[in-house]
Amino acid sequence: MNEEQIESRSLLDLARIIGEAGKLGVRLVLIGGYAVRAYTYGYRYTKDIDLVADKPAIGRLKGILNTLGYSIRDTEFGIAGSKRVNEDFIDLHISVGKIHDISTGKDYLVDPTLFRNAKRLKVKGYYSKTSLKAPVVDLDTLLLLKLMPVGRQKDAVDVLSLLLDRRGEINLVSLAAMGERSGLKSHLLDRSREYASRLRKGELDKIWFNVTASRLPHVEKREIAKFFAKLASFLRLPTRNEASRQE
Repeated sequence: MNEEQIESRSLLDLARIIGEAGKLGVRLVLIGGYAVRAYTYGYRYTKDIDLVADKPAIGRLKGILNTLGYSIRDTEFGIAGSKRVNEDFIDLHISVGKIHDISTGKDYLVDPTLFRNAKRLKVKGYYSKTSLKAPVVDLDTLLLLKLMPVGRQKDAVDVLSLLLDRRGEINLVSLAAMGERSGLKSHLLDRSREYASRLRKGELDKIWFNVTASRLPHVEKREIAKFFAKLASFLRLPTRNEASRQE
């Protein structure tokens, strides 16, 4: 089974999971690579399914997940599982309460606004013609989640994809405020500086080319660098508590 067929199977599974969750009264919001595809032209292949659920009742979904062929296990953060497709796997994660980044050990705490602000968007394949409509996390939160990890090429490509295609729609004030509320402000500041540095050194050009087989336009690189500089300036502003102490 080739990548197009695996991707198609993954998207069909995603549609089924979202549909069954609705019948069971469980709200799901799409995050991860498929969420990036919903907002962008789509620069890389993905097949893994990443979701956030609004309640611990995701246990109700285990029946449909088993029916779809996923081996499921409970985790500290929700449900994880995988489905073997010939020599490959489709990985599945459904988070509840918080989204955990394994590369840093950091968490993003989920609150009801994540579900209220979700957008119903078209999620399409990279190779496959299969597509579906799904509730997708809002753009600002998605960028924050993609800035959290370290050391993964796919996340760097996803960050660049969002900034290439939707940079003008990202609310820097909102993004910085989310970082403060979630206790990730300092981490996001470090990540913004790191991305800007790697952009100047040409490291992100190499990653982008390795994954997409295309070049980052020079003009866009300059604008993305400006974006990171602006984001860093917002993140450097004192928090309310820090401002109070200074007074």
